Amino acid sequence: MKTEKISEKFVRNLLEVMPNWHSKLVRPFRETLNKEMSLETYYCLETLKTCGLSTMTELAQHMKVPKQQMTKLIDKLCSHGFAERMPNPDDRRVIWIRLTPKAMAYLDEYYLKNRVFLQTLEEQLTEEQLRKLNDAVEVLGEILPVLK
Repeated sequence: MKTEKISEKFVRNLLEVMPNWHSKLVRPFRETLNKEMSLETYYCLETLKTCGLSTMTELAQHMKVPKQQMTKLIDKLCSHGFAERMPNPDDRRVIWIRLTPKAMAYLDEYYLKNRVFLQTLEEQLTEEQLRKLNDAVEVLGEILPVLK
């Protein structure tokens, strides 16, 4: 009888958890965006909010996407007045990206919308279940960056 490797067990567990992850967490979170923007665009806004002034290269690294994809996202955010490009006075080759006040107001408003998602979690899960879910996500946050 062959013993299952831990990596094989991981893949099996991942395949079992992904449908629920998507339907119970990702989809409801995305629905709170009311089709106003994609999750990727929202993550970009949150990343810019956290980073503050940032270059395209830095943003692409934070979001783990190619720089070309980041450029398209920033173009879209700029066209909607959510981000702006600013030249670096010390190096004309460097362009800084930052959120506009309009984007900050949107994120503040979205936080209130997102409260519904959080309340749903709090209503359906016990404090201990929420703690375990949070711990599991924190562990993923520690381990996933190690993968190449």
